[in-house]
Amino acid sequence: MMLFDEAKLTRGHQRIADYISKNMDDIPFMVEETIAAACGVSISTVSRFWAEVGSKNLKEFKQRVKDEALLSPARKLQSAFDKVGGDSGASVSVLGSADYLQQSADRLDQESFDAAVEMLAEAGTVHIYGPGSAECLTALMDFRLSRFGADVRRLDRGGHELFESMVPIKPQDVIVIFGFVSESPEMAVLLDFASERGCRTLLITDLAVSPMLAKAGISLFTARGQLWEFHSMVAPIAVIEALIVAVGKEQEQAALAGSEELHRLRRKYSKLLPKRV
Repeated sequence: MMLFDEAKLTRGHQRIADYISKNMDDIPFMVEETIAAACGVSISTVSRFWAEVGSKNLKEFKQRVKDEALLSPARKLQSAFDKVGGDSGASVSVLGSADYLQQSADRLDQESFDAAVEMLAEAGTVHIYGPGSAECLTALMDFRLSRFGADVRRLDRGGHELFESMVPIKPQDVIVIFGFVSESPEMAVLLDFASERGCRTLLITDLAVSPMLAKAGISLFTARGQLWEFHSMVAPIAVIEALIVAVGKEQEQAALAGSEELHRLRRKYSKLLPKRV
């Protein structure tokens, strides 16, 4: 896959690079106007981008893509989806989610995944930050890791109030950040603070190009759809579940002991606290 040096790119050019990285196999069919519209930048910004990445213009960039014979597995899978008969909206939606899962799997780096598992398994406390729609992901990770006896805290306050949540963070801790769409001021603060405090960071993101990728200790990509689409949480949830299972395997005895104790408590107090339907 063609890589870009995001450190040398302006914010507008970073958005273009991110868009192209996610749609490389569609580049031969694109024009500058569509790229500008998709990225929310001017056509002149797109025109200047090619020189920044070593090409004279879009035509030359397309030739580079052709020469490298880039055809992503996700594109091949989409071709199979297009052949599926029927006009059910539900079916199309489910297949679209499968496409996000395929894209995430294709981009999942095993070495980074293994390092993330080891990081979480060894963490003193896991601090999780996920604003907006990512709050559901922080809740899921909190719930799953707590089952294994992990000390988990959610950094669910933004702005000036975030500082109070940062005070207890120690060097042996891990900060997990769900960074989608763009780097927020809070994310920038957390990444800088982690570097200062000496604690480790795990970034789960849908961005192929972002300054956050260089700042985070480990980053894992998960597809959620394009800027103009409804952002799906199917793939991020799958990545989280895979991480949790792997962490549980790493801490097998402690995880099993915790599950046994949970089962004992449920049986003992089931009449006082019946399971809700």
